[in-house]
Amino acid sequence: MTPSVMTDLQAYNFNLNTTDFVRQINNPTPFNLVRQSFMHDLAREGDLLSAEVIFDAGNGLDLPDEIGRRPLHEAAFYGHLDLVRFFLENGAVLDAPIHPFGHTALYLAVQQSRYEVVRYLIQRGAKLSVEDKLLGAGLLHIAAAKGDVLMAGILISAGINVFHEDKKGMTARDTAARHRHGHLAKTLLKVMEHHAKYPV
Repeated sequence: MTPSVMTDLQAYNFNLNTTDFVRQINNPTPFNLVRQSFMHDLAREGDLLSAEVIFDAGNGLDLPDEIGRRPLHEAAFYGHLDLVRFFLENGAVLDAPIHPFGHTALYLAVQQSRYEVVRYLIQRGAKLSVEDKLLGAGLLHIAAAKGDVLMAGILISAGINVFHEDKKGMTARDTAARHRHGHLAKTLLKVMEHHAKYPV
């Protein structure tokens, strides 16, 4: 038998008949002790069905916690593409920053090597120029530090600035070399030479 919405929600130990649950889903700012909404939990767990139910009940899906971290950030960090789509299709802010470093959903997805999420966010118009406000490291620096050739390729194909320097004056190519990812460092150098000769 196909599980119903009610049985799926009960799997999360929700007592749907209690006033506590009703109050929780109807509260316009349902923060817990760390000031994150219930939607943050569902985003981390990848529970699209419950997120849809809670949203349809009138709950917000883009509520930031005290540092600006939103459910979209959680979904991107954990690689839940279906939830990333759901949040953005229902009004979530694409490039909302987390304080104090300014990390966006795209930044987190690149950090965690969530390739499909990265492709989708870029397709939606996410800013490629986002960088860590403390270190100045951009998205390509993240891929370079990890030796992530696939991620570097995705970012370069999307038009990222390969000459961007962090606050130490290091490019992504320098970062790859520093972390002993020689193949990627050589590839990035060739890309930089090409872009220098044929500016985009």
